[in-house]
Amino acid sequence: MITISAFGFSLLTVALVYLISKKAKGKNILALILSGIMISSLFSAGTSFIKLIADPSDQLPAITYWLMGSLNGAKISEVTFVLIPMALGLIPLLLLRWRMNVLTMGDDEARTMGVNSNQIRLIVIICATLVTAASVSVSGMIGWVGLVIPHLTRKLVGNNFNHLMPATMLFGAIFLLLVDDVSRNLFTTEIPLGILTAFIGAPFFIYLITRTEEIY
Repeated sequence: MITISAFGFSLLTVALVYLISKKAKGKNILALILSGIMISSLFSAGTSFIKLIADPSDQLPAITYWLMGSLNGAKISEVTFVLIPMALGLIPLLLLRWRMNVLTMGDDEARTMGVNSNQIRLIVIICATLVTAASVSVSGMIGWVGLVIPHLTRKLVGNNFNHLMPATMLFGAIFLLLVDDVSRNLFTTEIPLGILTAFIGAPFFIYLITRTEEIY
C-alpha cells in the first residue's frame, strides 16, 4: 500500500500542478513553476502532519528514512509492480525523441513541420510523471539526478535527443548505482541516497546558474 499510495499521489500532484498552471494568468512557464511550488508546499505540510501523528518509536523513523531515499528497502515484488508504468513512460519518450528536437526550435517552427507542440508537451509530462512516480514509490525521494545527469550527458553526446534521451537514461542508472555503492561502503552505516545526491547536485546547480555560458 505504501508503493501504491506514493504512486497515486505522485500522479495527483503533477496533475494538480498542470491544471492550476493552465488556469493561471501570465506566462505558462512561470505559472507552472509557481504552481509546482505551491502544491509542493501543500503536500509538504501534509507529510509533516503525518509525521506529527505517527508513532515516534516505529512509524516516524521509517517515514523519515523513506523520505531520504534509499534502494535498501526495495523488494522484487515492488520492482515488478512498477515495471509496467515505467515501460509506459520510457517507451513513448524514446519514440518521440525527434519531435523533442523539433520543439527546441519553437512552437511556430514545430507547427510548420506538422508537430503539435502542446500535445507533445502533454505526452512528455505524462510519461515523465509515470517514470518518476514509479521510481519514487519504490526508492523514496532521491533528488538531483534529473538535474545533474542530463547536463553532463549533453556535454558528452550533444543536444540531439535521438542520442541524448537513451544516453541520459543509461547514465542516470549508472550514476545512481555508483552513488548507492558509495553510500553502502563509505561508513559502517548506510547513508540514504537522497543525502549524497543532494551533496553532489546542489553545488553542480550553483555552478550551472553562475557560469556565463548558456546551459541549454
